[in-house]
Amino acid sequence: MLSEAQERVEGALGKLLKKHREGTIALVAPEPLAPVRPPAATPAASPAAQRPAVERTVAAVADIVDSAAVPAAAVPPAASSPAPVAPAVNARGGFSLSRQLGLGIARIVIDAGHGGHDPGAMVKGLSESELTLDVALRLEKLLLRQPGVEVIQTRRTNAFVPLEERTEIANRSGADLFLSIHANASSDRRARGVETYFLNFAPTAEAEAIAARENAASTRSMRQLPELVRAIALNNKLDESRDLARLVQDALFSQARKSDKRARNLGVKQAPFMVLVGAQMPSILTEISFLTNLQDAGLLATEKFRQQIAEALLAGITRYQQTLKKAPAVATQ
Repeated sequence: MLSEAQERVEGALGKLLKKHREGTIALVAPEPLAPVRPPAATPAASPAAQRPAVERTVAAVADIVDSAAVPAAAVPPAASSPAPVAPAVNARGGFSLSRQLGLGIARIVIDAGHGGHDPGAMVKGLSESELTLDVALRLEKLLLRQPGVEVIQTRRTNAFVPLEERTEIANRSGADLFLSIHANASSDRRARGVETYFLNFAPTAEAEAIAARENAASTRSMRQLPELVRAIALNNKLDESRDLARLVQDALFSQARKSDKRARNLGVKQAPFMVLVGAQMPSILTEISFLTNLQDAGLLATEKFRQQIAEALLAGITRYQQTLKKAPAVATQ
């Protein structure tokens, strides 16, 4: 008798599993059992309850199989994740390779220009190296408040870091974005304003002069010229760097105008800055004001203005991030 019952149970379960695989029924977890309460009196056993336990099990399984009471369509689908948001077109109205591949920004390298025995521009007790480090550290604090963002500094003290090493820091750390911060200088004391550069050959004498000044600390030699020319000519992050530069420049000028209505927008430019050569990610160099201009230098000397510059850089980076696919947070290396 027991053997027969086992065969009937196995047969019923086999039919049940077959229907589940075919999609005609779906198996769901049973409802939780209600608390057991002792009955006031023991009623007479029903005919079904008088059957052996094995037979009652067989009957129950058979009822489920034959009735197919839980159709597959009745089971609610698993919660689906939000559809991914496609990135926006770049400034030229197309999709760069980075956008075609769905890349985003998570790890950012901030480079405070100059440092150590290379103070950069110096005017009346203000040094470019100290100003850029202060702005870089302020920007880091702001960026770290953004979810999923990691920040790496090329220097945190008044130390000298070779130009080539700064780019290598970004490449070794697997950075998604590189921002080099500088303060401008000119023999013309009337020159003032903000400007932002991306890597390319200099199209004007002014860009040539700025590149020559900023590259003065380079350790490269003439024999490396062909290699450097190739690196600049084959820059595959040019479109993204240009877009990043435009958004950062817009934010910088907008912020500068709040502090001084006479602030000048010198625009987005290109030059062969050594600190940008070889960067494997979108990279820009921004000149946050002229130390050689009386009005600009007076603003740079205040903590309020340096904080506003950091906020403007944050705004430009954030707007650029928003044009790309959101990147997952990266693990700290």
